[in-house]
Amino acid sequence: MRYFQILILLSLISIQLNAQKSVLSGKAVDYSTKEITFYTIPDPVLRQKLELATTKVGIDGTFSVTLPISQTIEIYADLEKYCGTMIVEPGKNYAVTFPPFSLRTSNEAHSSYFKPAPYWLGLPASDNTDLNFVVRSFVMEFNSETVKNTISIYQTQSKEVVNEIIERLEAKYSANKNEYFKTLKKYYFAELEYAVNQRSPELVIRKYFVTETVQLHHPVYQRAFETIFSDFLRKQSQDIKNREIVNITNSGNYQKLVSFFENKGYKKEFAELVVLKGLNDGYYTNTFSKEGVLKAIETAQTATTTVILQPVAHQIKNKLALLAIGGKAPAIKLKNSKNETVTLDQFGGKFIYLSFFNSKSSDCRAELDSIVSIEKRLRQVLTIVSVSLDDDFDAAVKLWKTKGYKWELLNGSKQKQLINSYNASITPAFYLVGPDGMLKLSQAPSPSKGFEPLFLKMFRDYNFKRQRN
Repeated sequence: MRYFQILILLSLISIQLNAQKSVLSGKAVDYSTKEITFYTIPDPVLRQKLELATTKVGIDGTFSVTLPISQTIEIYADLEKYCGTMIVEPGKNYAVTFPPFSLRTSNEAHSSYFKPAPYWLGLPASDNTDLNFVVRSFVMEFNSETVKNTISIYQTQSKEVVNEIIERLEAKYSANKNEYFKTLKKYYFAELEYAVNQRSPELVIRKYFVTETVQLHHPVYQRAFETIFSDFLRKQSQDIKNREIVNITNSGNYQKLVSFFENKGYKKEFAELVVLKGLNDGYYTNTFSKEGVLKAIETAQTATTTVILQPVAHQIKNKLALLAIGGKAPAIKLKNSKNETVTLDQFGGKFIYLSFFNSKSSDCRAELDSIVSIEKRLRQVLTIVSVSLDDDFDAAVKLWKTKGYKWELLNGSKQKQLINSYNASITPAFYLVGPDGMLKLSQAPSPSKGFEPLFLKMFRDYNFKRQRN
């Protein structure tokens, strides 16, 4: 997995001698002794964070971090209630300021609905010609225009109003020839045109995407692409003229899928991006067979000719295969509340209902309570194992003693690799592991959302097959 992360990093950041270093520095007393990681989003398919550099703020609040970048990118930093962001150009140094430190509440920290508020990092030493200020000015005006014309754009879908907005903004900002900014404008306009052309999106697709160069790293290109091409392969296959997409996908023929879109006039690199996105999204639908999708992705790892997309194909394959039903459950080796080392292999021969939780989360605590009756009724055939992701494992141990839970508790505190392997950054998360160590439900329903009847059916089927053999 790390190897492929490096591939992506190398596709975005130059580590050669001629790489231009950009330095971010400043003073943030509120963040004294805290570590701050800057990251970017390298592609619109997986949209996974790619860490660029980490700095530890000094006791006096000073910090400095070097980014060896070879192209203009947007970077981010998670700052509890805020997500700091700015645009960094190669070779430029920036004095930046952070928002006042504000800690997330426990519910916010463990809620799948909470999103940090975006915050433009301050640049007090920069003049207003800096790219960041130009972008911020444009975005504010664009947002103002769309708010004023909300009804015309989103209800009456007036193409005339949209064209007028684009003409006004284009006229005002046409003098700026920065390529990053030109791309940003272009795909803001693409989103706006798409809003009034959703019944005939092909017009927007052909104008802004089909024959244009893929701007894999650009955040506005990513957002427009995500908006227009989410679940695109499945949606296309519903058109009677495109029904062959299902058969091609189910056969795992990646090259034929790419050729299908090339024959529609798509530039090859864009056709490959659309197919990779479509396969990733299509895996989670009932339209395509999972075996066919995995086979196509497997082929894409070597058949993709667009160099910047090769790491994306590898990442998709790893992600889908890692937690695929029928695949090996990622290894677990953790300490329990008695400080004994526990692995999943120790429970061989039984089904394992594996949960990841944080005791500060009310949702997690409610689901743990729901496990109690399941554990009592099914303990002869089902082993319950819960992994605490609390920063302080003692909090989970205390909860177990208070509630009198009888099943295994493991310490997953700060186990970043484990959390990534089980996609458990949002809790609670549940999996069912079979007696053979393979994933049977991924993810599994929670105790309160129908796990027990589903498991009993699977257990009966398992016993029936075992008796026949």
